[in-house]
Amino acid sequence: MALKRVVVVLALFLSLVVQRVGIAEESFFNWGSCLRWRITGICRIVCHRGHCHVWVRVRHWRPDEVAETVNVPGDTIWGKSFPGITASILGAASGSVPSQAANAASGMGGGGVRTATGPLMDEKFFETHVFGVPWSVMINEQPFLNKWGCSGGKAGLMYASEPDPLWHNDQRDRGRDARSSMVGNWGPLYPRQGRAFHGSEVVASGLLSYRAMDLTAGIGGKQMQLGYPTKTACMIPGADPRAWDYNRGRPGTGGKYLWVYWKPVSCCIQVR
Repeated sequence: MALKRVVVVLALFLSLVVQRVGIAEESFFNWGSCLRWRITGICRIVCHRGHCHVWVRVRHWRPDEVAETVNVPGDTIWGKSFPGITASILGAASGSVPSQAANAASGMGGGGVRTATGPLMDEKFFETHVFGVPWSVMINEQPFLNKWGCSGGKAGLMYASEPDPLWHNDQRDRGRDARSSMVGNWGPLYPRQGRAFHGSEVVASGLLSYRAMDLTAGIGGKQMQLGYPTKTACMIPGADPRAWDYNRGRPGTGGKYLWVYWKPVSCCIQVR
């Protein structure tokens, strides 16, 4: 009974800590909406000579990847915000996608350039990049996670659409039924290329980021949130835009959007 009280008090205390540190300034991550940290049970108890050590099972969501869309080949949001990290990832201190990637895309497309066939009504085209989010970035924003979080994350440039010819045409996923792959009312997952048809620019960006994630890190069980130019709460991919768009795709963004992808994780942590 005493042990149960300790766990309950600890859970309450840590939940208050999460609420206090849940929102970081100048951050792409909506910690307050998406972290959802909680204790779900006891993993094990080891007692020796009257002293007990307790491990509890913790569950929360972790932002393992970000996906960005840009109009200009080689442009980047994530790279400019974390130059110290992306210098080694991208091979340039400026934080841009390697020049060979942009050069390889020459003549194949780019933001606003449409080489795929089909009607142009509400057509949007963006280059897309997927990055892993290092654990060091997470704990820098939320030091609480260094002791009470499930470590993980990734690092590196996982995908850049510039040198991918299949991002710039209709040839990928030939034979797949687009109508059976709808991501809510955002549009179809297939074909996984850089063109989308939607009246909202930010919704089209969300769909293209989702396609790029499916090509690289996978999308199973993940939720997403807009991290730039404004932040939304976490949502299931394909969520009704009427609940979150609110003209976030307004003119002036230049087609630059960044999406954070969160996955549920669980681990055991020693509390005493």
